[in-house]
Amino acid sequence: MEGFLEYEVRHGGNVPGGLPRLKLPVLSPIWRGAALHFQYPDGEVHTLVGWCGPGDGGSGELMVFWTRHQPAGPPVCLAIGGDAGLKDLGPAGGGQSPRGLPFMALAESLIPAEVLEVIGPPPEPGGDQGAPLLLL
Repeated sequence: MEGFLEYEVRHGGNVPGGLPRLKLPVLSPIWRGAALHFQYPDGEVHTLVGWCGPGDGGSGELMVFWTRHQPAGPPVCLAIGGDAGLKDLGPAGGGQSPRGLPFMALAESLIPAEVLEVIGPPPEPGGDQGAPLLLL
């Protein structure tokens, strides 16, 4: 399975610098949801949401899938949001202010089980190179 998804974050209050249009290879099914809750090794739980719209914006769809930065590179689990990126709402009841992000790469240990059920394990390194060459 390989297709491409174009993703761009416009300049705005959530991500002031924006993110130029990227063409991302999609190496797995895409998990879609309103929010993603993940736990860091220290036990801190964060909530990540997609962010959309002009001005202050508002929450939108979040997508998580396997991709690669380069064709022969290692697979990366990437979370992306709407046209205003993502918002990390921080820990529940914590003292951190929400912060805007253009995207977030998730370490395998941070990927929630419900997301892994959809996107599956990471693809083999280097992508599909076709059938191996048999030399006689």
